[in-house]
Order: sequence, then structure tokens, then C-alpha cells
Amino acid sequence: MFRAEPSARKSSTLLDRRFSGLSIIRSGSESAEEVRGPLGLTLLHCPFEPLIDFIFVHGLRGGSRKTWSKSANIEHFWPQQWLPAETRFKHVRIHSFGYNSDWGQRKGSALTVHDFGQALLGEIHNSPQLCGSGAETPIVLIGHSMGGIVIKKTFLLARQDPNYRNLKNRFHSMFFLATPHRGADSAQLLTNMLMLSASHSSKAYVGDLVRNSGANQAINDEFRHAYVGTQLWSFFETFESKLGLIVDKDSAVLGLPGERVQLLNADHRHVCKFDDPSDNNYCTIRNAFISTIDSIEKTWISTHKDEHRGQMRILSQYLGIPEKPEADLTSVIEKKVEGSCQWLTNSDSFQQWREGSSTEPKHYWLSGEPATGKSTIAGHVTKYLQDCNSECMYFFFKDGDSTKSTVPELLCSLAWQMASVNTDIRQVLLEMENEGESIDRNDPRSIWRTIFVSRVFQVELRQPCYWIIDALDECSSHNILFPLLAKIDKQYPLRVFITSRPSFSIERLFSQEKVPKITTTITRENSLGDIKLFLDTNSRYLPVDDEPEREELVQQVLDKANGNFLWASLVLNELETIHSKQQVHEVLKAVPEEMDGLYSRILQSIEAVPRNKDIAKAILKWTVCAVRPLTVEELKEALILDVEETLPRLEKTAGSICGHLVYVDNQLRVQVAHQTVRAFLFRHNASSEFAFEKQREHTRLSEVCLKYLCGDEMKTSRYRRGSASSRSTNRSAFADYATEHFSEHLARSTSSSDNQLLALHSFLQTNSLTWIEIIARGRDLNPLTQAAKNMKAFLERRAKYSPPLGKDIQDISAWIRDLIQLVARFGKAILASPFAIHFLVAPLCPPESILASTFKDYPRALRMVGFSQKEWDDQLCCIGSPETQALSVACRDNRFAIGASDGIARIYHATTFQEERKFTHGEPVRSLEFGSINTYLATAGRRKINIWNSGSGALLRTLNTKDPILTLGFSMDNNTLMAATQANSISFWKVADGTEIDTCQFSDVDHEQRAEDFYRRSPTHAAFSSELNLFAVTYRQRPVSVWDLEDSTFVGQFYKSATTYPGPLVFTLIFNSNPEICLTAVAYDDGDVVVFDPWTQKQQASVEVDAVTLASSPDGTVLAAGDGVGIITLFEFETLKMLYRVNSFEQNIRSIVFNSNNLRFFDIRGGYCNIWEPPVLVRRVDSGDSSSIGLSEEVPSGPQLGTVRAYDDDRAITAMVAHRDDETVFCGREDGSVAIYSTTTGKMIKELFGHTKYVAVLLIDYNSSGNLLASIDRSGHFLVRTVANTSPQSVSIGAPILDQKVSSVVSQLLLSPGGKRLLVSMAQSDQLWSLEDAALLCTRPANTSRNSWRWLADPLHPDKILLIEEGCARIFDWENLNELSKTGGIDLGFDSSSNSALTSLSFSPRGHCLCIFSAGSSTLNLAPNLRIWPTTAFTTLAGAAKCALTYDKLARNIKGVMGHYRSLWVFISYDGWVCSLNINDLRKKEQHYIKHFFVPFRFHSAAGDLTMAVTARGSVVLTHMDEVVVFQNGLDFEEEVDMEKGFISPKPSSRLGLKRGSSAPAV
Repeated sequence: MFRAEPSARKSSTLLDRRFSGLSIIRSGSESAEEVRGPLGLTLLHCPFEPLIDFIFVHGLRGGSRKTWSKSANIEHFWPQQWLPAETRFKHVRIHSFGYNSDWGQRKGSALTVHDFGQALLGEIHNSPQLCGSGAETPIVLIGHSMGGIVIKKTFLLARQDPNYRNLKNRFHSMFFLATPHRGADSAQLLTNMLMLSASHSSKAYVGDLVRNSGANQAINDEFRHAYVGTQLWSFFETFESKLGLIVDKDSAVLGLPGERVQLLNADHRHVCKFDDPSDNNYCTIRNAFISTIDSIEKTWISTHKDEHRGQMRILSQYLGIPEKPEADLTSVIEKKVEGSCQWLTNSDSFQQWREGSSTEPKHYWLSGEPATGKSTIAGHVTKYLQDCNSECMYFFFKDGDSTKSTVPELLCSLAWQMASVNTDIRQVLLEMENEGESIDRNDPRSIWRTIFVSRVFQVELRQPCYWIIDALDECSSHNILFPLLAKIDKQYPLRVFITSRPSFSIERLFSQEKVPKITTTITRENSLGDIKLFLDTNSRYLPVDDEPEREELVQQVLDKANGNFLWASLVLNELETIHSKQQVHEVLKAVPEEMDGLYSRILQSIEAVPRNKDIAKAILKWTVCAVRPLTVEELKEALILDVEETLPRLEKTAGSICGHLVYVDNQLRVQVAHQTVRAFLFRHNASSEFAFEKQREHTRLSEVCLKYLCGDEMKTSRYRRGSASSRSTNRSAFADYATEHFSEHLARSTSSSDNQLLALHSFLQTNSLTWIEIIARGRDLNPLTQAAKNMKAFLERRAKYSPPLGKDIQDISAWIRDLIQLVARFGKAILASPFAIHFLVAPLCPPESILASTFKDYPRALRMVGFSQKEWDDQLCCIGSPETQALSVACRDNRFAIGASDGIARIYHATTFQEERKFTHGEPVRSLEFGSINTYLATAGRRKINIWNSGSGALLRTLNTKDPILTLGFSMDNNTLMAATQANSISFWKVADGTEIDTCQFSDVDHEQRAEDFYRRSPTHAAFSSELNLFAVTYRQRPVSVWDLEDSTFVGQFYKSATTYPGPLVFTLIFNSNPEICLTAVAYDDGDVVVFDPWTQKQQASVEVDAVTLASSPDGTVLAAGDGVGIITLFEFETLKMLYRVNSFEQNIRSIVFNSNNLRFFDIRGGYCNIWEPPVLVRRVDSGDSSSIGLSEEVPSGPQLGTVRAYDDDRAITAMVAHRDDETVFCGREDGSVAIYSTTTGKMIKELFGHTKYVAVLLIDYNSSGNLLASIDRSGHFLVRTVANTSPQSVSIGAPILDQKVSSVVSQLLLSPGGKRLLVSMAQSDQLWSLEDAALLCTRPANTSRNSWRWLADPLHPDKILLIEEGCARIFDWENLNELSKTGGIDLGFDSSSNSALTSLSFSPRGHCLCIFSAGSSTLNLAPNLRIWPTTAFTTLAGAAKCALTYDKLARNIKGVMGHYRSLWVFISYDGWVCSLNINDLRKKEQHYIKHFFVPFRFHSAAGDLTMAVTARGSVVLTHMDEVVVFQNGLDFEEEVDMEKGFISPKPSSRLGLKRGSSAPAV
């Protein structure tokens, strides 16, 4: 991974160049102290990914720089200047340590070697690099002279002091350069001199160096026993100084087993000072260092390689990297001839770019004509930088390869490569993946913002990073890249090298975006030199007699090549196939000098061999038309399907069959020889057999793909499996290509072919589930979305020529809708368990969907009943509370926040919709704003702003304004917060410390008179655009005023067309989120929405829609408009063309916001937040087709409509309990009624009775022995009635047995097993009621004000009841609630703080164990936990109960508990799977849990809203709004999951209780 053999004595070219102009004269700008070097630990060099640490420690009277430098010139400071350039030091971080050992100072010193060693140890321990979070790099210590004794003392202290135990095993090697281990005679001389000197005082540390001193002997004695396992290297001096040998060999060598000893040809002072990198002494020490590095890599680093590979595999799937980028680099480099391309890297302009300062241009643009070797040069530059130990990322654009032709693919690849070599970058991207943060891999701006700006660029780099981007002109959307590059901070150490053909477009973009660059053009002279090297290397087999003839022939080819590499290569290939000199001259005379002529000649030669002609044509067709390069094995299978030819040695024969117009690269991919070949074949003479017509060829390729997809290998299993385990199927090598890319060819094929339509329909109706499974196993569902888009394009083109009638077309249209919905609703579940698509997904789809109707007839399949929706809708879920009003909403990355009228802002996970944190603002939260780069969240009320760390929940700043706040905004760099107020002012605060750094005034303006404050009134609406640095504001019945924030100047006013002012009122206004689409949208009270340019104030489009709120998608393409009656309409932002409309029956939309990947939007109305994912957004997310071949005959599609089912909010189910027959459940509802529902159909059977009208039922309990039903509403009114039923459809309700009311909030109702008692539990007390005479038997005051507790009936002793609270269990009798347990109760073994998060407590069906699940709390910093106790532990004599099993890791993935089914404890996970844990045997801990089936998020959108249960027959029952939804047969499906596997684990909820809608207590 890291190894590259060093040369023994040679220095690198880089070091040679560095020393070519070296002067030994010290720069006059440096002081003597600077040359000596700083004290303490100094970081000299930090690579991208440090894996080893070297620390250099000087000796007596040395310095942290001076000791290691031959002269005062910084270039002689070899630890900093030379070692980082050595190939084997790519991952070595280098430090120096300085301490005051200058015996020449007049003052005395009591410091000893012990003090210096202790100082070094402290510096290492306190270093953020060496001992920061998770640091475990091996440390190598290098000491010169006394520095060697210092590092020994440091080593010993680390082993002796427990404060440094994390360091003691990290010291891998120690290098001693002329170290006086047994002292030195010169030290005694120096000690005597200092004692006799009148001007100098003694130095204690000098005495430590005297031969056989006590301090030295003690260190040696301790070290002898402690060093085992540490590599030792000792170097001794051989040249005498004026005083002779300062440290003789006997003292310089420890003489310990395993010690390596070497001599250095230098005196004491110069064993660590060298002339240049070729110095023999330097090479000796460097090679010793390399030996240590090798040892570390074999032992320390190798243990982390598997972890690194695993992490990079995760990121490959997350970022969509289909193969390692090294394959492209290797393919380019292997063509390069040794010595070529050096004209560029040796040039002054290149070196200026490579080594340039922050003021130098960071972009290098190399342009050249086609086939002049640009890609080879890009590969050479990459290899050159890598050889210099520079971190270099690269990307080779390839027109025609869908995986290498767009800016998003470039950015994802660069991010992956940066993560591969930098631990910090890797960790931040892994955090994104672990948190489930989705990336829109089709939107470059979203990728740039979420990955680079917010994360990668926030990681500090101490060394420059290089991006090499080849063939930018082959990227169809390269214009997108330049605005992104222009925004990179000038101080960020990133340099970009770009190659392309000469392009005015690219030249203009550099200039337009003001991106400074160095430009070089490949000249004919540049190319000729490299072509000459190529020909000399590859002309050994030409038919010539001697070297002069060969050189003459090479020169002829060179003269005709005209600087074209490809021409020279193809001609050389032809010359190598002939055998006479005469034929050579004929070829050179006949071969055209232009590429088109040469290509025509090659095709003619192929046509001349009839037996290979069809094969060659097929190979060329697949090579130039394939979406990506096919592997040899894929192409073999494709040729069998296409032309029924089997080519066993295709990897060796493909090039010769096709006249070398294609080649097989080192990854066994079949590639076109050059992009000009593809262009030539598509424009070739129509009379030629090799003239390719795009639609015709793609039609054939799509037919071949569909032929495979309809075949037996893809057949969908029709047999029920009890396990969702993967099937083992050996499929064709062509399977991956056909499944992923068939639709790309379909979209580019002719639209008149009925064969394709029939084949497509047949495939979808038979083998489509296997197709989906294969795609899901690739960990990326984008091909499904892309297939839906492509099929839609295919049908729309057909509609131009034939009416869209017939079952085939209707079914395919339905599949298009279902594929989009499938990805949105079930994407995460399918990725987690691809085989689930066969049995677990179709039953969850609406019954009228094509998925459900086609694949519903499996035996004993999963069934979902009770949900009335028949067709797809666009609402993913709804969260919130009717008890408060939602006032504001904001979204950033994978989090969204809702601000409410109760003064609380809550943050939710955007994937699981789980509440993660809440912030108490203190007044209604009217505005929310996330920082775009970091974790800032600003909440604003009327006059107060709080800035929070949304990750930790910490309040960072509180800011106050005198006037009401209109709007908020962060600056681009997030360093500044802006707020506009109704007093016509904008305040600017520094986020770091909350200081107000500026204010400015704005006003309405008389545009004609240019008079400010003409209308003295408060503004009504305002908006910031930090990207454009603009501010827009409106006043009542006045035009929109636009101001420039940079200099607080008035830009202009927008007057609505055909409007006389005073004009219509403005309802809202927003800027487009994409600064490249410089537009502003305004909604007026006359129903119009208008889009205009804020700089020119020119109106661009308008539409009538009656909007009261607007929102822009992050990519700027979509405008969402919400009206007053609950309808949201989506438009194209620039044209206001209607795209989609969502009809909802809830009114009063306050605000809308999109999520970061443009796929989803949120609206708030009333107390709720709705999450929408309409299919039109999924289909629109595409930054541009990666293929050079566009869709033919495209036709526009009209707007679409989505409708959400209306439901009766008054009938929303608030509580539920199962009947003993398991065929029915009792439900309490929002209107105070209690009804009974069937678990067979999910439908209501009968409304039984009611509480006070419109007072919601809070809790409900059922007793089977007495057929009793107890219920209580929010007012505290509780009833107990008898229920009689002779059958599930025949139910009668008796008169109230008990009808009472309490004044406090009730947390639990519990009927006794015998049906004679009712327990009513409240925070302050518990009441026990007799059902025999309706009397209150007793009231038990609570010991404290309880936060979390639960009563449970003892399953083994019907006369007893248990109370769990404050970390203990107490036993009472049911008769009068007398406590039977010991004083203090039964200790459960966990503290009361853990008890404060109790969520679910239940006994198993056979009563042998008690399961307690605590959800945890982010507010209280409590982790979730799951504990199980044997029931027999709860006796009246017990003082403690030992927990039998603990499943705390599993607990982190539990969202809610459903109950028990046989021996299974059933729960729902955060990612929506119904799972179970076998609790039958308490003697062993389970290593697996069982995953059964997936529940759509709309049914469990937030933990506080869950009302669910599992019946004795295994049906899972959930409530959703006013319906009961039942999942039947789901527990029959089983898939084991290892407990140690990673989970989707959002932070614990801060909501400690179940909200309305549960019969469980609010704990």
C-alpha cells in the first residue's frame, strides 16, 4: 500500500532541483534565534494521512533547527526539507523538539536530563497531532548527542507514570546519533571550565554527561530492562574534532541485544549535518529510517489496512465509485515512454504552479489538439507529483463513458480519493454515511456544498493538494465546474491542473469566473520529441537491416505524423505487420496524413476480410455505443446474444480484428483507441458498411439487453421463502451491464419499433423483481430512477407518432410511476435487504399500483389491511403536535428543524424523522436558519436571536435587537450572522464572539427622484442572498427594493409589469438558491407570482397561482408555491412552467423548505410538518446526460397532479389495546369515542361509547377475565365498562361500572388480573379503586415527584403488583396496595437516571422474564438500554435482582416496542424494520436478532406518535391517523442479523414520553 523501494544513494530529481541554486549564506531576514530554532515541540511536516511520527531532539548547545542544518539556509534543514520529499516518507509526520541546553549562557541552570525528558514527554502528551482524538501512530525518536539521553529518559518516564500509559507502547524505534550513553570526557572538561569561569555559572545537565555519572548510570540501568520490544539504532562518529573524538564508540553504543550499530564518516558535530541529499552519511541515516518504516508497515500499519479497505468500500458505495481510479491512471501510464512529457514538468511555469505561494495562480491549463498526448501528459503529471510525495487526485473525463463524463462524477471521485489518503476527511464522510445523509449524485452544487464546502474544506491541510483533471472538453457540462472552483478560499492549499482541446468556451469561463491560471499549449515541437521517444522504443521489429535504416524509417514516420501521437501509433502497428522494405515504402506513400483518411483506410482493410467483418462491426458498435466500457467477458456474452459468435480469446484478438481502433486495457476493458474514432464512425460515409447511425445502433443494443432481461437467468422466484437470505445464482457476465444500462439504449433508440415495446413490457411483467434485486445489491438505486426517466422519454417520443393506447403502454406508464415511488418509499429497505423485493414490498404498495397487482399472488404472502389508500400519494409522513403551532422550518444536509409557538425548536433526522434535539428559545420561534458550512442553527423570535451548535445542543450566543426581526441570514463563510428589522436596519454580528461588527440602514426609495425615506413606514417582507450579496425588501403597496450588502448601496427597484403604484401587496419574496440562476421570485395578493433579475430588475416570467409562501430548491431549478387552501404547486423557476401540483385538504401553509438533495420538501401548517416527495422531483434530479448521444425526438410532458387522502382529525386514534380473541382491538379516539376494529380487515366494527365530546381518550386497558374495558380522557374522566361479544362482529357494551374523574394528569390505567381492582397512577399519587362497589380503596402518595415509573401485574402471583421506579422494583398487594417488599425495594442494578428514560416494561407471555427498555435521552445524555430479568428474582424477601441479559447495543437501534409474540420480544427499528429478539432462554445471550419486514415511514414517522401492538396470532397492528393498519404474516419472514453489525442509530430522543395515542404510560 505504501511501499516503493528507495535507491541506495541517489537523491530525487526534486531534491536535485532544490539544491541547484543553494546558497550557504544565511538570509539576512532571519535572526540567530530563528536559525537556532524554536523551543518546545514544533511540527515540521504533516502529510495528508500521517501514519508514523518522527521526533528529532538536539543535543548540548544545539537547536531544534540548527543541529540538523549544515548552514543557516533553510534548505539545509533536512528533516523538514529533504525527508518529506523521499518516497518512503509519504506518511511520516515530522517534529522537532527544542530545549535550552546552551551552556554558554552566563546564568546557571538547575535543569537536568530528567527535566528535559519530562518536558518532551509533556509536549508529546499535549500535542493535538500526537495525542489528539484517536491518535495511535507509532513514534520514532531521534536524538543527537545529549538528545539521545533525553529521549531515553522520556521513554522511561512514559512507562513509569500512569498518566502516560497511552504513550508507553507507541514508542517503536529510537535512533542515537553520537550519544554519550556512558558519558564523555569532554563533559568533565566543560564542567571544570564552568566552575572556574567568573562569567559563567554551572549547568546541572552538563554534569549528567560526565563519564559514569550517577544520573546516566541510573538511566542505563532502567533502560536495559525496559527497552524490550523497541528497535534501537546507534551511530558513532569516526572523525576527530579539535578536541578528538567527543563520544567514542564504547560510549556511543549501548551494547544491548537487538541493537543495530553503524558508523558515520563525520565528526561529532557533523553526524547530523549534510551537504546535500547525495551525502553518504545522509543516505545511511535515511536508509535506516526506511528500514524502520518498513518494519512499522509490516506490524503496526498492516493491522489497520483491513479497516481502511472496509471504510473505503463503504464510501465507494456511498459516493457511487464503481471502480478504483487507479485503473484509469495505470491505463494511461502504461502507454507512456520513459523520458517523455518531461518538457512540461521541467518547465518554469509548471514549477511555479507546483511550488507557488498563495498569491500565484493555482490553476494550470494545458491545451492541445486531438491526439497530441494530453491524457498521457496528465498521467505523467500525476505520477510526477506522487513521486514528490504530494497528495494528488485525478480524473480522466471520457466522452461516451457515462461513469466518467459529468461534473458530479468528477467531484465524487475526488472526494473519495481525498478520503482515501486523509484520515480526517475519511471520518467526516463516514459520519455522513452513518447518519444516513443522502447525496444527490446528479447535482454538482449539492455535492460541492454538502461534501466539499461543509466538510472536506473544513479539514485543515498542512500540505498542498493537487487535482489533475484530464479532457475537460469531453465533459458536456464543464461550465458548471468553474463557478465552484472560483469559490475556493485562496488560502486553501489546493492546486488544479486541467487539460483540454483548445476551447474558447473554457477560456471564457476562466475569465468570466475570474479564475487566475497559467496557460500552456502543446506545440508541434513538444509533441515531436515525445513521439520520437515513442517510435524509438517501439520500432524494434520493423523490417530493416541496421540501425541507420531504422532511424531513417522512424524519421519518415515522424515527419508525416505532424505531431499526432495516434497517427504515429496506428501507422507503426501497420508497419509491424509487413515483411519487406518495398511494402514499407508503399504503406508510407499510401497512408493519408489526416486521421479521417487513416481511419477509412483501416476500415477498408477490415472489410477485405469477410469472415471477420460482422464480428468487427459488432465489436466497434458495442465499444463506441456502450454507456461505459465493457469488460472482455461482458463483450463476449454480448456478442453471443448479438451476432451469435463465441470468441474465446477476445482479449488478445479484439485489437487486430478491428484494425487497432480498439484495445483492451490493463483492467480487461475494451476501449476505443481515441475519442476521434467514435466521432469518425458516426459521421462516416453512409455507403460504408461501417457507417454507424445512432438510433439504429442503440436500438439494436437495447434489443440485446432486453433479450437477456427476458431470459431464464432473470426469472423471478414464485416460491415463498421463510428466510430473506440471498439466493446463490450464477448469472452471465453481461447481467450487470444489461440491468443497469438497458434503459439508456432504449431512450436513444428509434421510437417506432414495436418489438422493443413488447420486449420491455414482457420484461417488466415477468422478471422485473429480479432486476430490482440485482440493482439493489449494487448498493445504488439510481439506475431504477434513471430507467423510469428513460422509459418515460421512450413513451413520450412514441406518442408523437401513435396514440398512447393499449395495455402495454398503460402498464409501462404505471411501472414508471411505481419505480419512482419504490425508490422514494422503500429504497432504504431494499438496499438493506435486496431479496425483500420479492415478497415484502409489493404487499405494502397501494392495491391499484402495478407492483401490487402484478406480484400479489404469492402463497401466505405478507398482507397489509386497513389502510384505505388505493393509489400512490406524495406524502412521506407527517410529524408534529396539535397542542402547539409550527411557525418556521429549515433544512440543511440530513437535518431539519421546526420552530414552534411554545418557544421550542426541534431538530429531526431527515431520513428517519426521529427527533434528535430540542432547543428552548424562550419566545415563539418565528425564524430558523442553518449555517451552510458548520453546525450553526440560528433561532429568532420577535426581538431575540439565539445561535446554537445543532450537533451538541449548546447555546453559543444570545443576540438582542431593539426592533422586530424580519429575516435572518448567514454569510457565505458562516462567520457573520445578518438580521433585518422592521426599523429599516440590518445588523451584522460576528458569530465567533457575538460582537456587533456593523449596521446599515435601508429604506424605500422614490426611484425617479432617487430620494431615500420617501415613504416612511416599516417594511413588510425581506430576504437575503449571501451568494449574490444582495438584500431585497418590500413595503406595503410599493415595488421591491434591492440593495447591495457589500457596500450598502441601492441597486434598483422592481415594478410589476402593467402595475400602477400604489400596487398589489407582496405576500412573500425569495432569491433563487443557485447564484448561477440570478433570479428573485415575488408573490402578490392579486394572485401573481413573478420572477425577475435582481440586478437589472427585468421581469422574466409570471404565473397566476395565489401563493402565500415560496421556496426554491437548492439547485435553483424548482419553485414551490403554497396557497391559502393547502395546495402546493411546483414550477420551473426560470420559466414558471407548471411541473406538479399537490392537493392537500389541510389549509394555512406557513412555510415551505426543500431538503439539500432537491428530492423532498417540507411544509408547516397548524401544528404539523408534512414531508413530501413527489415523483416529479426524483425524475428532475439530473444535471445533464453523461452520454454524448442525446435523446432523439424529445417531446415535453405536461404537469402532473398528486392528491393526499383526506382524514377526519376528530376521529384520529389516540390509544389502543388488543382484545383477548386477537381478532379485534379497542381504540380510543380524538373525539372522545371508543370503538372496536377488526384485525382481519382493519375496519371499524362498531363505535362502543364516548367520553366527553371532543375530549380525546388518553389511555385504555382491557381485562380478559372479566371482559372489562377501562378508558380515561385528557380531562381525567375515566370509565370502566363490561364488553360482551359472541363473535368479532357482534359486540355489546354494558353500563359503566365505574365513572369517576381525577384532577391530575393520569399516566397509567391498570386493571387487576381478577378484574376486581383498577389502579389509576399519576405523578403525585396512585389511586386504587374497587370495581365491586365503585369505591376508592386507597391513595398512595408518591415518594418523590416521579418522572418515569410503571406498574405491572405479577404474572406468577395474580394477587401482587410491581412498581418499577427510581432504579428499583417494589411489590404491593392488589387488595389494598400494601407494600410487601423490603424497605427500599429490590435494587435492579441501574441508577435512577437511567430509570428516568423508561419506555417499555413488559413480562413475557409465559411470565418467566421482565423486559425493560429505556430509550435514552439526548437532553440528559442517557444512552438507550435493554435489560432482561428473571421473574423469579422479584420476591418479597429479595433486596436486589440480578439482570440476566443486557442488549445495550441493540437498544440503540430500537425505535419502539410492539410487545411479545410467543418467545419473541418484538420491536420496530429506526430504519423501519419490524424485528424480534428471542428471549426464551435466559441462560445465554443471543448473538443475532431477527429482521422480519419493513413498515413504511408514514406509519411510524416519529417515536412520540407510535401506537402499535403485536397480537397473539402474530399480526402487527399500528394506528395511522383515523385508521388501524394491520400487517399479517409478516413475522413468518425471518432474516438473522448479527448484533455486532452497524445500525442506523440516530441520537436518543429527547422526548421522554409517548405522545397522544398510546396505552403505555408517558414516562
